[in-house]
Amino acid sequence: MADRTAPWDIPPSWQPALEAARGRGTIIVLGAVDSGKSTLAVVLAQEARRAGRAVAVVDADIGQSSIGPPACVGMARVTSDVRSLEDLRAEAIDFVGACSPLGHLLQCAAGASAMARAALNGGAETLIVDTTGLVSGPSARALKGAKIRMLDPDVLIAIEQDDEVEHLVAHYQARARPTVIRLPPSRSVKQRSREERAARRQQKFAVCLAGAKSIELSWDDAPAENGPWTGGDPVPGHVRAYAEERLACEVLYAARRGDGISLVVTGRADPVGLRALGEGFGGNASAVDVSALKHLLVGVLGDRGQTLALGILEEADFGRRRSSIFTPLGDPSAARGLRLGSIRIARDGTQLGSNDPGAAG
Repeated sequence: MADRTAPWDIPPSWQPALEAARGRGTIIVLGAVDSGKSTLAVVLAQEARRAGRAVAVVDADIGQSSIGPPACVGMARVTSDVRSLEDLRAEAIDFVGACSPLGHLLQCAAGASAMARAALNGGAETLIVDTTGLVSGPSARALKGAKIRMLDPDVLIAIEQDDEVEHLVAHYQARARPTVIRLPPSRSVKQRSREERAARRQQKFAVCLAGAKSIELSWDDAPAENGPWTGGDPVPGHVRAYAEERLACEVLYAARRGDGISLVVTGRADPVGLRALGEGFGGNASAVDVSALKHLLVGVLGDRGQTLALGILEEADFGRRRSSIFTPLGDPSAARGLRLGSIRIARDGTQLGSNDPGAAG
């Protein structure tokens, strides 16, 4: 049974969820912002552990992460008594690159799947998945539906004050699995203001970047997986000059790629000229404004595509084809790639701005 001395207000109506946690399988927790999802996740994890299960938690709440830094999906095993998900140290993270799932649905679903797979491959018998507070509208249905298909849970737990989560779970009611359990929120849920949420993200980014230093990474050794400008063959100067005429802006870098040409420019490229340039190169042309790369949050990837550390892209040297990254990564030689995010942050973790999805690549 759940620990009644812990700082949790556990309503009697939560008992079906506690019973579900004592068995093996995957449980996904759904609920709006400040509905108590993280509290329920840690309660379920403790219940499973005390039932003798090997337990792991996947924290897919990228905006208010408890396990690992924001803009990431984190995973940790629960091997002792904990009072909060904050007490758990991330054993693996997957970099999404944003603090909101809107515009990043694929990355969120892929990150949750990667961390669930890591937990199950590591021996977890019971897996608890905490999710974002996005529960309204078609984006919520698309994201939650994709996660449910990819994670194939045994149980869905919907925390709802009224019926705000019902449109996400109602169509599972007639199926053999997953089982749907509806719960009211805990009365002890703490509400956070927008300012408190931003301050918490800043503090967690700062902790993540503690001890960071600047390193240089070659584009050949560590290309950006979602930044086509780090690949391809650089074009000669006269081609860049021609591109500047068509785009009506300065072209800092241009490279041919399999489906056209990628450019880094200063300012906004003329869209008509960009289309014509793409046609001239037998495919597409994409132009990235260099301002979108300044202070960009990135994930530093290992040789299997796993996230080794977070970093800040502080400079791109287009002549030497190298990136300067501020990161706590201990061994720069382990870096085999970068994943570009869509938010820009300072070294102290303060968010400086955000890019439109895909603006950096």
